[in-house]
Amino acid sequence: MHIIMLTLLSATFLFAAPKDINSFHSTFTQTIIDEHKKKIIYTGELWASKPQNALWVYQKPIQKSVYISGSRLTLIEPVIEQATIRTLNDEIDFLEIIKKAKPLDASRYSATVNNQTYLIEFSNDMLSSISYTDGYENKVIIKFLNPIANKPIEVSRFKAVIPEGFDVIK
Repeated sequence: MHIIMLTLLSATFLFAAPKDINSFHSTFTQTIIDEHKKKIIYTGELWASKPQNALWVYQKPIQKSVYISGSRLTLIEPVIEQATIRTLNDEIDFLEIIKKAKPLDASRYSATVNNQTYLIEFSNDMLSSISYTDGYENKVIIKFLNPIANKPIEVSRFKAVIPEGFDVIK
């Protein structure tokens, strides 16, 4: 569940931009560094659109999909044939993040929401990374590769389809 919260938090920050981002698609690498300097690197693909829709598809080192639609999160893990559905308690409104994001320089912004500070970086006016320290003192760095903003994304992409036979945990 630790990864889910990291993913959820980072997904909502896609909208803390110096310009209006209505949708976002990119491959990504997510690096988590613990207090002992141990690294875990995840790779995958992200789709996000307003209002608060996101799909994180993790490809390596494990396969899983995290669907976020409003306050509902669905995690599908094919390796263990399991789906977890839960309601998010601490929704983060991206409009609040946009309002609170303050420029540090031409390409870096800082936003503090719910006592969590995020560094948001842009390259050529495109979101390139988000980094923060999570509640477990892990450094989290998400780098976006080949990002595309404001192209329509079919709303059906954000609908989780749980394969038949999977255990469902609510």
